[in-house]
Amino acid sequence: KRQIIGKWLTFNDEQIKTLTLAGLLHDIGKLLVPDNILNKPGTLTDNEYEIMKHHVNLGYEQIKDKNLPLPVKEAILLHHEKCDGSGYPFGLKSPDIPAVAKIITIADVYDAMTASRIYRAPICPFEVVKMMYQDAFTKFDPIYAIPFLKNVVASYIGTNVKLSDGRTGNVVLINDNALDKPIVQCGNDYVNLSKNSGLSIVSLM
Repeated sequence: KRQIIGKWLTFNDEQIKTLTLAGLLHDIGKLLVPDNILNKPGTLTDNEYEIMKHHVNLGYEQIKDKNLPLPVKEAILLHHEKCDGSGYPFGLKSPDIPAVAKIITIADVYDAMTASRIYRAPICPFEVVKMMYQDAFTKFDPIYAIPFLKNVVASYIGTNVKLSDGRTGNVVLINDNALDKPIVQCGNDYVNLSKNSGLSIVSLM
């Protein structure tokens, strides 16, 4: 997937290789987080959350002296930083967060929200895109977030979906100004979700 993101961002082969490696290794520190916290079905306590957050430091400690590109090491340590300073471990703001770390953050958030968890079902990708777009100019760097979200949505053209009114249809066209509200063909009708404020996609079929 990180290879695809690199192509979306018109990275060269070397940059794509680095991004792919960062994607593979960014959560290596979770191997050192206790299973009872990592796989807890309910909400983490404050103390458990602090232990979970420490996975970035644990991961960095494992690889800091290894022969890996610096952007990969930075991504392992900084992939939970947010551009508005609300992330961890350092509360960095956008100018101080390296590009590869920013991109891994975006992909990581999307993956986490669309994946099934012990404590919840996966969230519909279109709902995730809506939520992430709301953060695209604050928590994320729009230079990377907007192309990522546009390409994610475009990848669902041709997919069968269920609408909030119970109808099912096929995604035929993306609305650049409302990424979570594409045009959906339902039988002989073309439903422009951006013009139907009450309607939304609730699930993929």
